Amino acid sequence: MEHVLSQKARAKENGGLTRRMASLLVPLETTDPLLYHGEIVWRNGEAISDVRAGSYGHTLGGGVGLTMLQSKKTGELINKDYIQNGEWEVEIASQKYPCQISLAPLYDPKNLRIKV
Repeated sequence: MEHVLSQKARAKENGGLTRRMASLLVPLETTDPLLYHGEIVWRNGEAISDVRAGSYGHTLGGGVGLTMLQSKKTGELINKDYIQNGEWEVEIASQKYPCQISLAPLYDPKNLRIKV
């Protein structure tokens, strides 16, 4: 527990983390790209991570997964700006598909559906 608390304190001092878990969505189009695990995640043409867990999100209408993002550049923080300023793709069966990356849960992040 102390290790996690020290990481949190260090992140607060530095303005963020260099490694973060993120959600991934591959919107459904004419093809049905499904995620399982191990698919490569690309940011601005550079392989940056892989899908750790994947499935199909019926409420989101596409393949969903979790990935651990870690910056390739020393000291670069994984934050909202890092996500928004990147062009994201995921490689499924040797083909790249555009995807969305989010640090918040993709479905009902504020639990509004639960409170109805």
